Amino acid sequence: MPTLKEYLGGIVSEITAARKMADIQTLEIAKEYAQDDLLKHFSVPRMKVGTVELTVPFAKAPASPVLSFAEFTYDEILKVAKTDYDPSDTDSDKELKALLSDKQVQYNSAIAEMKRENITDVTQAHMKYFNSIPKYIVELCTSLPNFNWKLVNPDQLQERLYSRMFQEAKKAIEDKPNNPNEVIVEASKLMNLDPKCIIIAKMSVTESGMEWSRHEDIDGNIVETLIPE
Repeated sequence: MPTLKEYLGGIVSEITAARKMADIQTLEIAKEYAQDDLLKHFSVPRMKVGTVELTVPFAKAPASPVLSFAEFTYDEILKVAKTDYDPSDTDSDKELKALLSDKQVQYNSAIAEMKRENITDVTQAHMKYFNSIPKYIVELCTSLPNFNWKLVNPDQLQERLYSRMFQEAKKAIEDKPNNPNEVIVEASKLMNLDPKCIIIAKMSVTESGMEWSRHEDIDGNIVETLIPE
């Protein structure tokens, strides 16, 4: 889920991109006007963004549940593989879950060892405790008949499992809560929430353009600078 600054920043970024598209269209129109004997005497139409008033509903995201190793690795496999993995093949699915439960013992032991060593800031160097786990899981996945490996390849899956394991290990060792600034912005999710939980932000975006200015400095050099329009 995005943070509030990412969400609002994304909206402003899209408005800026829309202005860029309008300027590119203006440039194309200017070229057409320049080539026409009559139109070249007319002013070229150019759209500017005035003030855009936005009403932005959002809600504070709840804390994500703490998942066990078997749960978060299985979740990551489904997320990465998507249609490449068929969980309806119950025999293969049980075999995968059994392996993940078995590897959970190794993962938990590694976490316990890191805590005994008083590691408080997990870095990539500490992933030596878990290096063999993603590789072992992917080796089993490649042997299962319910993987077809069309959208994802084994190396990609191993990299994502490694990344997810690093993320979860940091949470377990550093005991840091999820980002408190994450928000829910999807309309379908907001509609299912109690209206009391929804926050309405009023936002105004006003254009303040910049243009290039050329001048000559005391040494005779041409200097270009951006100044407000």
